[in-house]
Amino acid sequence: MIEFVILLGLIGGWIILASTLFLMLALGKMWGLLGVLFMVFSIQLNQTLKRKYMQAVVDYSPRAKEIALHIFEMNELILLSSYLASIALYEVIQKYVEITINFPHT
Repeated sequence: MIEFVILLGLIGGWIILASTLFLMLALGKMWGLLGVLFMVFSIQLNQTLKRKYMQAVVDYSPRAKEIALHIFEMNELILLSSYLASIALYEVIQKYVEITINFPHT
């Protein structure tokens, strides 16, 4: 179960990064706000999985519960940082395109 949670966090982070970056590059910067919706949905899904997992592991050791909590928190950080990374990549790509178009033969 916990491996699935880790994989969900990583795949969710890549989906948020790619979809937000694509929407912003293809349709404009304001479309990147849909990435916020993806991010909020993913964080809510992570919180739901955390509640279900913590209720299911009643007889586990305290150390195992603590590690599981850290993994769920790590997933939330991955999801948040993927959205921020997409915004940063968008700015970098826009600057590169601006420099390339304005000064093609330097």
